[in-house]
Amino acid sequence: MKKIAVLTDSGCDASIQDEKDLGISVVRMPIVVDDKEYLEGVDIDSDKLYDLFAKGKLAKTAQVSQGILKNKYDELLRDYDGVLHIPLSGGLSGQYQSAYQLAKFYKGKVVVVDAKCACFPLAILARDAKILLDAGKTMEEVRDIIEAGDKMEALIIPYDINYLRMGGRISKAAASLANLLKIVPILEIKGDGKIDVFDKVRTEKRAIQRGLEYVSDIPDKESEYWMVIHDHRPEDAKDIADRLKAMTGEEVLIERFGPVILSHTGPKTIAFGHFKKLVR
Repeated sequence: MKKIAVLTDSGCDASIQDEKDLGISVVRMPIVVDDKEYLEGVDIDSDKLYDLFAKGKLAKTAQVSQGILKNKYDELLRDYDGVLHIPLSGGLSGQYQSAYQLAKFYKGKVVVVDAKCACFPLAILARDAKILLDAGKTMEEVRDIIEAGDKMEALIIPYDINYLRMGGRISKAAASLANLLKIVPILEIKGDGKIDVFDKVRTEKRAIQRGLEYVSDIPDKESEYWMVIHDHRPEDAKDIADRLKAMTGEEVLIERFGPVILSHTGPKTIAFGHFKKLVR
């Protein structure tokens, strides 16, 4: 049986310790603040980014260059027969397309998957993919399983709408109007891996209730992983997780956002939802 490495990128919010625990590999993405480049998970983490936000700094992300990605493929292929690469959703980043084009030069030794998800669900998806590979599935079979349907349904509630404006998600005029009317946007990561506005309400309390009612309204709850992801809001995350567990009867993972996603959503963002289990 072939020995296959599973690779993802730091849009999965996995720390270096998570990477080891999950048995996967992560190529770290650069984050730029004031024209200074930091390597996620190495030079910057969520706490350091939070401190930079508090100082009024803005952050943006950049793709991993094809040169660095090629080096990572070559490194893994010294010890493995193939690489299954599951990057951040193609609907959120150009990283998937860049990796897909590079993989063509490896003539089947590298297979790239559009998982259509992000944050810690991407890390769990990579772990489940490794379990399937270790059970004898081929890279192509696992790719087809992952891509054969919606994998993630999540709602994101930003704490400060202005970070979405600065990231280009909404216009300056829309952000100003939302601030004036005290509107809280609820963003949805759809099945195609893209982010869109799901609803707009007047308070965060209402946004959370509206979101919980929506994400929990599915028939086969046991087939999903359930999660709450937050930034510097552990008590709120625990409360939402308890409510979600009561509504679904399922255990709920609580994780923190990594700096890649926070660079776009801003500090104190909270999200919750579910994603499909590849193995049970």
